[in-house]
Amino acid sequence: MTEEERKQLEVAQSADTDRIFTLPNILSFFRLALIPIIVYCYERGYYGWAVGNLILSGATDVIDGWIARTFHLVSDFGKALDPIADKLTQAALLLCLLPVKLWWVVGVMAFKEISIGILTYLTLKRTHKIYSAGWYGKLCTVVIYLSMFVLMLWHEAPLWFEIADVILISALILLSFAKYFAYFTRILREAEASDTREAT
Repeated sequence: MTEEERKQLEVAQSADTDRIFTLPNILSFFRLALIPIIVYCYERGYYGWAVGNLILSGATDVIDGWIARTFHLVSDFGKALDPIADKLTQAALLLCLLPVKLWWVVGVMAFKEISIGILTYLTLKRTHKIYSAGWYGKLCTVVIYLSMFVLMLWHEAPLWFEIADVILISALILLSFAKYFAYFTRILREAEASDTREAT
């Protein structure tokens, strides 16, 4: 491959990963738009509509990932937007579904997301790549969504169930945090070692 061809390939790859208005990203924006609708339906007592819209939100989450991978529409913007839509949905609904005394679980979630966000930014600056979620992050997301479904359908759940649910969610969030922390710090160490080898 000539130098000119290599530059053309880099430009094409950069354009491919920098796209914003792709179908998967539009679906992520749609999930963000669903958040106030779900909250409004739940607060007004339209539990069936709230659950239906939450199912729609979860379905678009699955579909946008499948479309992105199948039709090569994966973008760096989408990798950042998708988890933001997920976490905002989860935080908003947990604040609606749980009593005030259990809102600390949202604080645990915020601590994890802010910490991992900082590590993601540092990794992006060092490697110029955005890394996708691991299985532990996806497991945490699935459990939180299942919890939201149960609490919506069983909106008079006893306090012991809500406490047990919050403990489970918090444990998974902390597990996800620990795994992501180890993952990103390893990437940063490897990048630093690579820079050191190149310098010598």
